[in-house]
Amino acid sequence: MIIEFRSKAAGGFFMTEPVMKMVFAAIGQEFAAKGIFTEAQIPEVRSRLAAAIDQSRKQDQSRLNQHDESMREGLAAAQELPIGLSQRAFPLLEMLTAAEKKKVPVVWGV
Repeated sequence: MIIEFRSKAAGGFFMTEPVMKMVFAAIGQEFAAKGIFTEAQIPEVRSRLAAAIDQSRKQDQSRLNQHDESMREGLAAAQELPIGLSQRAFPLLEMLTAAEKKKVPVVWGV
């Protein structure tokens, strides 16, 4: 399932259901195919998402460093690293930040 996020504060974007479940788990939010982050909820949700993205970036950097070291030592074949939470959740963080500034909700699945 593909789910669209919308807000009057920013352009919409789409997320697949598995990615959305991963993002919602990271912020401690129960998954729902339809929903809304109200103006009152957005600061807390944005804060939790920013913390989860920061943690993911640290893990991504650690994996990249290990991969680079293995490549230098000839222990690993060239391969693409998986896309992490930090890349997948960034559009939502940007939308939440804009919505917080404009004091408007973020909706999805509608």
